[in-house]
Amino acid sequence: MKTTSERMREIVTWVLTPGMRAFAVLLAGFAVAIGMLGGGCSSSTTNPTPRPSSSVSPTPTPSPTPTGATPTPLPQNFISISVTPSPTLDPTYGTVSGYGVLASQPTASPTSTPAPSQIITLPANQTVVFVNFDRLAAHTASLLVPASGAACSSYPSSPCFPSIFNNTNGTTGLPQGTAITVPQFSTGTIAESGGLPVLSAVYNTGPTTGIFFFGDFFGYQSNPPIRTVIIIQ
Repeated sequence: MKTTSERMREIVTWVLTPGMRAFAVLLAGFAVAIGMLGGGCSSSTTNPTPRPSSSVSPTPTPSPTPTGATPTPLPQNFISISVTPSPTLDPTYGTVSGYGVLASQPTASPTSTPAPSQIITLPANQTVVFVNFDRLAAHTASLLVPASGAACSSYPSSPCFPSIFNNTNGTTGLPQGTAITVPQFSTGTIAESGGLPVLSAVYNTGPTTGIFFFGDFFGYQSNPPIRTVIIIQ
């Protein structure tokens, strides 16, 4: 029976044979390759480059545009009509009463009052509104055909106010934007005030300069007569 020493010599001799040496080299190489593959995978891992999203951002919805009628610009001139102011005796045109130029648009607070009776001067080509302040009386602003010559004997000068109201439109108003100097212009009836002044349509002073005689259909024959002269310049 072989001793332990003899068996160890036989194992060493077998391991050192050429076939076993080649197998050992192959096994070692395989182990090295396995190690390199494992290390490469752990060390070469990188985050993937993000790809652009294929989704399209929604188009922003525009804010809604306010719709509706465009507000009318504030008129440039306001003329009051009322029986309240005292008449004025003008040295050129005689008695004028009831019509006057307001400094601004009438308001409820503070409460606006009619302007003094006066000869009215307005620039050409501006907007104008007539305002009735009276609670118990309707009014108009109507262009009159002036008298002249002998018919003006009782007046300081000629031309002058006609003896009667001679506007053929009277209570029938002309369209908004009409020049107040066109023949037979009239605002038509401006109703009684219900507490707040009542405004006519918005008219224009027009391009024609000169002197124009105006009267009220309802009050021209009263005493004093509701009438004035408007000078466009």
